[in-house]
Amino acid sequence: MSNREKKAQDLQHTETMDRLRDRTDELELIISSLTLFALLTLPGWLFAKVGNIFMHLSTSMVIITNVGASIFSGVCYVLAACFIVHLMARAYWVGLIGLRSAFPKGINWNKTPSLGPILRRHYQRILPSVDSVINKTDQLASSLFAVISLLTLSVLWFGTVLLVTLVITAYIGSSFGATNAGIGIGVIIMSTLLLVCPLLLYLLDAQLVARLPKLGNSRTIKALISLLRQLSELAYPQRLVLPVQLTLQSNTKPFLVSLAMILGVIAIVVIGNTSTAAWRNFTISDEYVYVDDEQVQKGFRSTHYEDMPSSLDGVRGWPRVESFTTSDSYVRLFLPYQPLRDNLLVKEYCKDIETPESRSNCFRKLWNVSINEVDVAIADFVIAERADINMRGLIGLVPMAGLRPGMHEISIVHNPLANESATPVDDRYSTSSVTFTIPIAFTPPYEMSLERNSSAEGDLKN
Repeated sequence: MSNREKKAQDLQHTETMDRLRDRTDELELIISSLTLFALLTLPGWLFAKVGNIFMHLSTSMVIITNVGASIFSGVCYVLAACFIVHLMARAYWVGLIGLRSAFPKGINWNKTPSLGPILRRHYQRILPSVDSVINKTDQLASSLFAVISLLTLSVLWFGTVLLVTLVITAYIGSSFGATNAGIGIGVIIMSTLLLVCPLLLYLLDAQLVARLPKLGNSRTIKALISLLRQLSELAYPQRLVLPVQLTLQSNTKPFLVSLAMILGVIAIVVIGNTSTAAWRNFTISDEYVYVDDEQVQKGFRSTHYEDMPSSLDGVRGWPRVESFTTSDSYVRLFLPYQPLRDNLLVKEYCKDIETPESRSNCFRKLWNVSINEVDVAIADFVIAERADINMRGLIGLVPMAGLRPGMHEISIVHNPLANESATPVDDRYSTSSVTFTIPIAFTPPYEMSLERNSSAEGDLKN
């Protein structure tokens, strides 16, 4: 092939890529617009779905849902922010192109009445041309779109490997009552793969071998670098990530690309954990100093009342009554069965669980109910399935007859068999026993009040 034919072929290839490039700009705008809406709505949808099935999950599934929801929500919010910046850059780029087409000569410095001669000379010296701004904005938008893809691939791959590792290590740890310890070991393993191995590769190859080329012939160094490379590939897909990463680093500023990737990963982790914590807790603010969680634990909490539903209720295996106020002689109380929590206690306290009756009796041992410090017969509670709240457990009646009108307190102790010095059955829990307090406002009917008053008057006369 002659040089003329080669140049013609290269020119044709360049023109083809330019036409393709023009079409990809439109695709970027379409993809960014459609994806942005989906990214902002997906975390809420995911949290709602997880809340509906949370009481049915095993230890492994809870780890998968918690870590997966954290990573997924973090990816969604960070990518949404990136797409917003991308749309702004593309909108600015489109506006510049339109401005360039309408005014091809650019700024007419002879018609700038708001500028004096000193400022005019200053801005003529420092302001770039419209063509230059168009090119730089185009590079920024294209690079940002590539970084979005790079972050998505890296985090999703790493998240999948992380989930598998955490499930295995947590399962092993739960066999010894140390689920959190197992999770910690899994995090250390993945942190080593993600941080330590790439750092060692950089120090050995990019620094040591680059400065001492003779070390590149050492079999030990080669074998060590090969091992570290293979371990690093477990943490992120290099065949998918490196083409984008190296292209950006070699054509822009390498430090800025690396910094953007690191900050992106950190933002995904922080935002994901924050959004997951906000989903599972009433607040993540540290401003509730004088009305803290400990005080509320002994006061009024809406999850205990079925007529006050909220998004927090699905992940809380707490006892529940119908309403805060009642005028009936009994209050219906539901004690939920959460396998993740209660299966450990059943295995510890109950040896004979072969028949349905023995299992029911065993489950009753896990609860103690009283009202105004008067015990309620837990033996009268029956096994129940609540499809309306997607839970199973015990259901029974707390008597209100004979009580004065006003505020009363139902106290429920989960795991009353444990004493104060007992250690939790697993390190997932900070205490071995939990006490729930449910305030009840008793407003008896007018007839019942009259009977109680007449009875009291009779007692006084006697």
